[in-house]
Amino acid sequence: MLKIISFSLVLFSILKLHSQIDNSLEAKLKISEKDKKADTLKWHASSVYNIGFNRVGLYNWAGGGQSSMSIQGLISANAGYAYKKILWKNTLDLAYGIIKTGGTSSSWFKNDDRIEISSKFGFVANKHWAYTAFANFRTQFYKGYNSVVDSLYVSNFLSPAYQIAAIGFDYTPNKEFAWFYSPITIKTTIVLNDSLSNIGAFGVNKGKNIRTELGGYIKFVYNKKDLFDIKNSTFKTTLSLFNNYIAQSENVDITWEILFSLKLKKYLSLTFSTYLIYDDDIQIARYNNDGNPIYYTRDDGSYYLDNNGIKIQKKGPITQFKETFGLGLSFTY
Repeated sequence: MLKIISFSLVLFSILKLHSQIDNSLEAKLKISEKDKKADTLKWHASSVYNIGFNRVGLYNWAGGGQSSMSIQGLISANAGYAYKKILWKNTLDLAYGIIKTGGTSSSWFKNDDRIEISSKFGFVANKHWAYTAFANFRTQFYKGYNSVVDSLYVSNFLSPAYQIAAIGFDYTPNKEFAWFYSPITIKTTIVLNDSLSNIGAFGVNKGKNIRTELGGYIKFVYNKKDLFDIKNSTFKTTLSLFNNYIAQSENVDITWEILFSLKLKKYLSLTFSTYLIYDDDIQIARYNNDGNPIYYTRDDGSYYLDNNGIKIQKKGPITQFKETFGLGLSFTY
């Protein structure tokens, strides 16, 4: 009888211990699931998709003018991850636009073309500062021409392409503003098209496809919703500055972008964007207001000629500026 009672007590103790272990394991599994869910919530993403269409038709119009049609598309997306001391931010900007003027026999002409990808990975140092590695890549989709009548293209896919690789510090005082500084930055200019690289387009040496520069880099980003209390509006501006430490250190390469979007209806929005570029290494051909080339001339009015007896067109660095304004379908997520 005593053995039975003793055995029963031991069995009861084992079952109780097993129950405690099960409860403890179940609690740990619940915590792990909770942590997993919390970790998933650290991801955040947003995007804007916009497509605009414009058409003007003129038939026997006494006032003159030309019919025209244009289509433009834009995608601006970002995704980020923040957990404990890890920060990872990614952005993607795509734009493409074409325009056609004149009759049905006229050709489509590209007036907007951009591919840009950025990624920033860092470790938090304190509340506002982080040690950061940054990469940026920018190019275009298709060939570009100076005018619709030109047969020779002046740019192409990966001609040019610009790549930035930098290590530095990221300062984020709030959710709207961010500032990145890198004392060690490598800027790479890529011109894979041989017909463009052979003439030294976009700053590469003639016959070379790649040009590498070492310098310092600063990038400012500002995002604001409902700017100036304008409801359903989003505003973003990005300013990037690069200085070559070795060659022409007095010059600064500048890219400055502004994007403003105003949602009028659920899927109807107004979009305005500007894009400014200054790069002292890019020699841009000059044209008059009427589209005719500007050539180098002597004091007596005669033209400078190259070895083949062809007039030399004036080229040099100049501020590049593009602005787009459109009304169209927009989807925001």
